[in-house]
Amino acid sequence: MKPLKKNTLIVSCQAEENEPLHGSVHMQKMAVAAVESGAMGIRANTAEDVRAIKAVVDVPVIGIIKDRQYDYEAFITTRPEHAKHLIEAGADYVAIDASRVSRPVALKDLISYIRTHFKDTGIVADIADTEDARQVATLNPDYLSTTLSSYTEYTKHRPKPDLELIAKLTDQFSIPVLAEGNYQSPEQARKALLNGAYSVIVGGAITRPQQITRRFTDALEDLQGNILAIGIDLGATHTRAVLTDRQGRVKAKLIRQTPETPDLIVKNIVKMIEVLKAHDQLTAVGIASAGRTDIISGTIVYATDNIPDWTGRKLGLEIYNETGYFPAIDNDANFAAYAEWSKNNFNSLGLMTIGTGIGGGIVINGNILRGSNGGGGEIGHIIYPGNQFPCTCGKNGCIETLVSGKALQQQLNNQNGDKANVLKAYSKKIAWLIDTVNRIVEVEKFFVGGVAVRYGEQLLELFNQELVKIDSHYDDFVQFSTLGELSGAIGAALYALDQGYKQSVSGEKAVEEECL
Repeated sequence: MKPLKKNTLIVSCQAEENEPLHGSVHMQKMAVAAVESGAMGIRANTAEDVRAIKAVVDVPVIGIIKDRQYDYEAFITTRPEHAKHLIEAGADYVAIDASRVSRPVALKDLISYIRTHFKDTGIVADIADTEDARQVATLNPDYLSTTLSSYTEYTKHRPKPDLELIAKLTDQFSIPVLAEGNYQSPEQARKALLNGAYSVIVGGAITRPQQITRRFTDALEDLQGNILAIGIDLGATHTRAVLTDRQGRVKAKLIRQTPETPDLIVKNIVKMIEVLKAHDQLTAVGIASAGRTDIISGTIVYATDNIPDWTGRKLGLEIYNETGYFPAIDNDANFAAYAEWSKNNFNSLGLMTIGTGIGGGIVINGNILRGSNGGGGEIGHIIYPGNQFPCTCGKNGCIETLVSGKALQQQLNNQNGDKANVLKAYSKKIAWLIDTVNRIVEVEKFFVGGVAVRYGEQLLELFNQELVKIDSHYDDFVQFSTLGELSGAIGAALYALDQGYKQSVSGEKAVEEECL
């Protein structure tokens, strides 16, 4: 048998009987293409395909026979005659189902048969979890393969691909591990090797055109006819909604008072969607909300009392049930930052909204920095040295207690008209905050929006002057937001267009989980 080379790609060339490329002629050509592109091994189904592939490539071939004709759960090379046919066809290795499921022949008997009659043929044990590996390890297969993770009843909850399983197997067993099962990208394959896999096997992502095509068509499915989105920015006082085109140009807008109760807020959002989509085809919906959100489930993870009883609201599901659109939902400052990123020629930027508090959003290469619990970019809750004022978030000393729009107005009122000194002192704190954030993420430009814009270019100039005092490289680093009060709504609409197809999948999953 030809040894498998370490840290290389093995391509699984398979097509089921009901698939367009089924047949040895097609799989033979697929194998040639894979090897010409650098694959160092092939996995193939049926003795016919193995024989055809071995005739044209000079790399190891792992053979399998899938058999679903019987009532057994195991279906990958389950019988001695299967192994015999594959080996006689030239397979260097035989892969067998080694999961803890019903089978026609005991696993130890099948492996014993191969070892007794075909000493030069290697055995790959396809397993689903570490317990499978523990049981088959005593039978000394040449390789373990993670092929069946997520395909058995006891592993259907596992992630795809199961990178964690690779790490566990390589830590617990001396038998080399092949990474296989739902590898869709080069990054995932690379990660598998970094997690300890001996080699990685990739199938459908390379050799099944129907799967490859489906990923593209799924991503484009919602972009039919006019490409339009609704973005909604939910604030404690006002709710702003816009209908935009794909460039974020506003075609229509609504601004209404935010109702006092969560139920009425949801009804108001639904009504605004209905009004804006009345005469146009709608592609996606995005909602910018105060607080922290779970972008996947569309749940409000945390919100202050500015919107009472908003924490825990399953907003995504509610909007989906009423409108049929599962919205992209995120923090209002995050979406405002995304709007600025979409409209300006910067790879990375930060945004600060100055209002009742201090909101923040950071976008790097189109990705919103959210953190593990949705609190990333909450720059207003950085502790300012020496500050002891209590914050609405529950901490003491957050800088937003000193530099919010409300705090600035109070300072101006208390200084008997000494506006120049108040704004200078205020600007020093803002500059400190921007520099602190930029020392961590280092963006190209920082935007400021909210009430600060009302104080005009004088305040903006002070921001930049104070920053240059901190670091001379901050040349014209800060500028005012270019989108005004609609930035959150526009950002929500644009993000929904960019990521809407992913949100649709998330919405379907969330609905399914809710029904369980």
